Amino acid sequence: MANSSRKCYFPSGVIAETNVPCSGEEYTSCCHYTDICLSNGLCLSAGQQPYTLSRGSCTNQRWDQGCPEYCADVNPDGGCSIVNFSFRNRVSRYCCGTATLDGSELACRDGDDFTVPTGDVLAGYALLKNVTSLNVTSDSPTHSNSTSSCPTCSPCINTLSCNETTVGVGVGVPLGIIALATIGWALWERRRRKQAPVFAVTPSPGSSPGEVKPSAIYDTGVYATDRKPERMSELDSQRPVAELNA
Repeated sequence: MANSSRKCYFPSGVIAETNVPCSGEEYTSCCHYTDICLSNGLCLSAGQQPYTLSRGSCTNQRWDQGCPEYCADVNPDGGCSIVNFSFRNRVSRYCCGTATLDGSELACRDGDDFTVPTGDVLAGYALLKNVTSLNVTSDSPTHSNSTSSCPTCSPCINTLSCNETTVGVGVGVPLGIIALATIGWALWERRRRKQAPVFAVTPSPGSSPGEVKPSAIYDTGVYATDRKPERMSELDSQRPVAELNA
């Protein structure tokens, strides 16, 4: 663990008041206390802007051993942001400070672009001073209990037991079937009513309102009178036949 009494210095030799060492070695890089220390000597700005890689300070005031080897001549009285310049073929290149347009070409404003080695997060320093390990294990008793409580669920949802899932399915499916059957019956009944014949009810001549004569013909909507049909008269067979004049 770092000795908090050690001081950090910027490249010009100015004391970096808010920086802390990133290792227990005598000469080592330093970062702001709200940043994350990386094993490549750089800092990952997390507690102050700009949120990017940066060159911090060093416990060696002369900056000739154990100090970051990037951007020492850019803003020597303070820290320096290290921004991404390009990413091609899975290789990142960076600039000190910022990148600008030089005519139609993108270029680093201060010096040439460069690469940096991959850095690991260092636990126990700066922002992570209270973190002793970054290893994540799955030996959690709570996780084991929640998994074993649902042996037949796949996947097992910790907030919903298997019994609750089964009850929900058992209640929901019958209700859905009943609802569909009700809708189907309503549609069939509506269609049947539309197809039924419509009968006209027209009072027959001489009947009072609301009275229907027995002679009414309901299937056509036409009513016959209640008079009996007159019998046709027969010709008199005894009537003399007139003779034609000769």
